[in-house]
Amino acid sequence: MRKTKVLLFLTSLALCVSLLTVALAETTLSRLWDCGCDFLFETDNATVTGEFSLAMDGQHFKTAKLHYIQDGFRSFYDLTLLTPRKDGTERETGWTIIADDAGAHVWVEKIYPIYHEGSDTPCNSLLRRSVELDALTELGSLLAKQLEPMLPEGVITSAEKDGLNTIHLSISESQLPDTVLSALNLAALFLSDRWFAYSSDRTYGEDERTVFENYVTPTAALTDGTVRWTLRNADADFTMDSQGRLQAAQGTVTAASTFWDGEVREIEMSFSLAVTDYGESKVTPFDPADYGVMLPWEFYGDSTDYPVPETEEAPDTEVD
Repeated sequence: MRKTKVLLFLTSLALCVSLLTVALAETTLSRLWDCGCDFLFETDNATVTGEFSLAMDGQHFKTAKLHYIQDGFRSFYDLTLLTPRKDGTERETGWTIIADDAGAHVWVEKIYPIYHEGSDTPCNSLLRRSVELDALTELGSLLAKQLEPMLPEGVITSAEKDGLNTIHLSISESQLPDTVLSALNLAALFLSDRWFAYSSDRTYGEDERTVFENYVTPTAALTDGTVRWTLRNADADFTMDSQGRLQAAQGTVTAASTFWDGEVREIEMSFSLAVTDYGESKVTPFDPADYGVMLPWEFYGDSTDYPVPETEEAPDTEVD
């Protein structure tokens, strides 16, 4: 399985790098990396709001708006996806997921007034840890300590003001060693698999591959058919409070997607993120009346003709 090979590679590489970096002191870059890992894997109470805008070869194709609340083992996750149409309007999709401390959760659709029930392993962090992710984060921490002394002056800077520490990162592909670029590609492919093709080993026979245009959305094509990601440049600011906790992040990252057929596309992501209410965030228990939704069989009844909301339009009116 490809994921097993990824894990073995990450573990071996982490071990090799660790032998070279045992004596290295903490750097600004490693402090930023460790802050991000603490935020994702160790934070059990916080509120996150963010917006992400994606463009391909200069054409905007998706905006994602995130509102996430972690309250111990309870969580609220709301994702709004906006896709531009050719007439200048936007098609809105997405979902809301509310989970309780027993692992039960509901999934509320934004298009149809229905919700689904399910269950999962309870989680009290923004991101659930795994053996593969632990290896990946350890590798990142070790590389961060080794990398910063090799970077040109001014690539990463740190400034203190009003009790806040802002780290500015401005870096391009030419300033990074091949080892780091390969590690970033490996991480991008692994994370894409984890969230968009969970537990799937993406291997294709020649007759199973499809062209980019056959996918319903560019997002699906990029996550399913990209065989290599290459960082072109990144320019971002990260702000931490006096306790070293992430407060805000904003910036732009440009990467190249090499599709399985060899075609390369430039992908640009602009993002802004704010983290608030550490230790004070609250998740309200789910009540269908609050969302105006019902279970699928209550909504559809015995009908086999699923009604389409008036706000929904045919996919062919969207920007490809």
